[in-house]
Amino acid sequence: MQSWLILLIVFIGFWFILYALGKIFKPKKISIYPLVLIARTGISMEPIQDRKKARAISIFGYISLAISIGLMAYFYYIVGSTFMAKYISPSSNQVAGFVPLIPGVTISIDQLVYFLIAIGIAVIVHELFHAIIARAEGIPIKDAGFFLLAFIPAAFVEPDDNKMKQAPLKSRLKVYSAGVTINLILGIIFLLLFIYIAPKLFAGVSLVSVLPNSPAYMANLKQGMTILSVNGTSTLSLQSFINVLDKYGAESNNTAVNLLLTVKYNGIIQNITVFKPTGVPHLGISVIQSFKLAWLISIISALYIINLGLALVNAAPIAIPLPGGMIQSDGGYIFMETISKIGKKWAQAGIIIEIITILLILSLLTFYPIRLP
Repeated sequence: MQSWLILLIVFIGFWFILYALGKIFKPKKISIYPLVLIARTGISMEPIQDRKKARAISIFGYISLAISIGLMAYFYYIVGSTFMAKYISPSSNQVAGFVPLIPGVTISIDQLVYFLIAIGIAVIVHELFHAIIARAEGIPIKDAGFFLLAFIPAAFVEPDDNKMKQAPLKSRLKVYSAGVTINLILGIIFLLLFIYIAPKLFAGVSLVSVLPNSPAYMANLKQGMTILSVNGTSTLSLQSFINVLDKYGAESNNTAVNLLLTVKYNGIIQNITVFKPTGVPHLGISVIQSFKLAWLISIISALYIINLGLALVNAAPIAIPLPGGMIQSDGGYIFMETISKIGKKWAQAGIIIEIITILLILSLLTFYPIRLP
């Protein structure tokens, strides 16, 4: 049975049991719906009383608002460029788009846990900064908690509705923008951390596939092997491996080469000779960078991917219509709160723009697999 099918059965069984338990025991602070679990902590937080501290945090709110507006503009630049490349002036090259996180489709089952950890951290910090800015602006938090949407962990804070509505527009906008900015900051931090730490943990290049009847196949190279050197030259990094292949003409149709590969497989290091004759354009392998402490690299990678992606998409003015209301992004709140000050007609136009934006995103969805290092 395929792994995605097993996962689907476990997923459905988990939610069936959870929903049944909720109906039986009816916990006070936990609400369970089909594919949604909401757990309230009952924790409330009063506004920050230290005015110096509140003013300092408020400055961060202004910076956050400027960053959110900039990200909103950048989002439309990306959407416009991608839409043009895909529909208006299509090229032969594959056009990137928005990749939804679908286990077994765009993310492999073995890497799902890293993305879930990253999503959990990103959303918790996101909501925490909403709460911090709200309290600095004199808006109390009446409750906070966690929720599970299908398989995605998340968190929430609930500002006092009346105080939020009574707060000045600039205060509300700062609250909405805080989460977007902290996700951007986290994304940049983890990206820089990856750039710094990854080269120190290079451990060769791993074979992810071997083409049948290719030179690599005939030499008995196997998926899962890690290539450590070629003809005595260390190939711990992917770039060094590519450089060595170019040096010997291993990817040229006009060259016959013998390559002595030092590989590691199931903990055993061995030498394998690969012969590529003239007229054969490549060795017939696909490789990826291998790392020591691969789990650490995967978590760091997932953290910068999720935080940067969440910051960009959440800064966009998006509305998802639902029966009895709609779900809005933080950028949606910023956009609607601002445009509503002009007049009701502008507010109605704003809703149309939000819906068009989500439709644009849907038109640019791509199901290209995301593979962590």
